[in-house]
Amino acid sequence: MSDDTPTLFRCPPDQKAFAKVYEYGDQASRLIMRHGTPPLPNTYALMYAYVARSDEKVVVAVDEMLERGALCQYEIDEVYNLHLRPAEEDHKRETINREVEEHLSSLLDLVGSSVENSDQFENALQQIAHGLTESASSSHLSSALARLLSENRRMTDQSRRLQEGLRESKTQIERLQQELEMVRNESLRDPLTATYNRRAFDLRLDAELEAAQKNGTQLCLAIADLDHFKRVNDNFGHRVGDEVLKVFATVISNNIKGQDLAARYGGEEFAIILPATDLPAATRLIDRIRERLHERRLVLKNSKKPLGAISASFGIAQYAPGMSAADLIEQADQRLYLAKAQGRNRVKADDTASDAA
Repeated sequence: MSDDTPTLFRCPPDQKAFAKVYEYGDQASRLIMRHGTPPLPNTYALMYAYVARSDEKVVVAVDEMLERGALCQYEIDEVYNLHLRPAEEDHKRETINREVEEHLSSLLDLVGSSVENSDQFENALQQIAHGLTESASSSHLSSALARLLSENRRMTDQSRRLQEGLRESKTQIERLQQELEMVRNESLRDPLTATYNRRAFDLRLDAELEAAQKNGTQLCLAIADLDHFKRVNDNFGHRVGDEVLKVFATVISNNIKGQDLAARYGGEEFAIILPATDLPAATRLIDRIRERLHERRLVLKNSKKPLGAISASFGIAQYAPGMSAADLIEQADQRLYLAKAQGRNRVKADDTASDAA
């Protein structure tokens, strides 16, 4: 734009705003480099939002990751998807809601048309009745009968169209309800392992804590972590590591009850919510999962090269009145740390000496 452009149409750059953008960008890049995290778009967007303090939930989530001493790409993606990524399920819900509205509108039009035709039929019957007298001629009777039959056929056709429309609308709305449930379920699942994700875990844990507090029922939480998982990725590649995660998720899912919930909690961490379960029962269940995993002998599909024994460590916490979700998670996490420190491939359900693996 030339220098003689009227001042009204000039848009001088906000130097302070630009300086902030560069500053936040530099801080985000330094943070990524410091923790050796691949500078993927999701990572950069999350770190930029963190240093800019634009979302308190993002700040809290990243602080938690930094306190654990590492930035796991899986957790980065989870936090990004939860707080920064435009929700794909929201778009799908809007599309389904629009379809529902369209079907309901069509249904209302159909019902309105049926009501209008019913009124017309009633008026026709009244007119026919008024036109009939004791002295009515046979021609009048024939005419009245013909009109009555015609109106009856019209109402029969209208009734059939209404029934067909209602059946079609019922079928379509049931389909949309199923699609809506699928969208909701997808938003709560980890796409790799098909277990629940961190969002589903948080929602369920809050609900179970509230139920345990209100009803005085038992509740346990287990947190599991695959042992030496980095070696698997380093030696065999991330695709093999993903397959190991799937196996671990399957072992967990096959050994828990219907009321329990298994969720992918972090990169190679899983959390298991055990409602109506006391600490001894939870310990037996989790130790069975540990044994089942350690018994698996995994080999590469193509070369048949064995991966060696795969094991995991577990920490279990039991709910006590007054505990928050953060308290329960912290206690389970501390016991997981003890299980790792005392040799791995074991279950820790208290803070005493080492359990037998």
